[in-house]
Amino acid sequence: MAGTQAFWIGAARGRDGAEPGSAQERYGEELRRWRHAFEAMHGEPAAGGVTLDPLHFALGAWEVATRPVAEHAYVRRHPRVLDATCHRPEEAPGLLAVVELAAPPAVRLPQGWSSWQRQEPTYVPPPYERPTALSTLELRVPLPVERLPTPTHARAAGLPNLDDAQASLEALLAELNAVVNPFLQELEEADPAR
Repeated sequence: MAGTQAFWIGAARGRDGAEPGSAQERYGEELRRWRHAFEAMHGEPAAGGVTLDPLHFALGAWEVATRPVAEHAYVRRHPRVLDATCHRPEEAPGLLAVVELAAPPAVRLPQGWSSWQRQEPTYVPPPYERPTALSTLELRVPLPVERLPTPTHARAAGLPNLDDAQASLEALLAELNAVVNPFLQELEEADPAR
């Protein structure tokens, strides 16, 4: 159970009972498969063809870590987190995170109506044959790029360094959790059906 932690790194910290390092090893394999996400763009600093731009590198690390691989993504999330993306918006410089949370209804539901149901590992809507009212809370959060670590070097030509990817993820998770965790705590306390 995640408590009110929005995001965490899977079994690398022993949370899921998996053998130590197995999730991190799978993440390393995915980094190799998705090396194109780390290719340096024109004008970016690079090492061995891998970007050394902190934002570009962090976005690649996030993308790879949040993809469902086998049974679980490397970055796990609280059951109320329905979706989470990090991207560079076209209209502004920097990093924007968009997190969608399952929320209790803002109004009292009439008799016979349903809302979110807790089914591990997430919240799901009831079956379609029932009248349903679903509330979500969307958080749009500009994150400080200056807190992202600068990648140090490529693992090999064209391959991102696992340690750099891990450091980028940890920085992103710290920023996201600082913003999202208070909302999760409020939602958990306000929802008697959890």
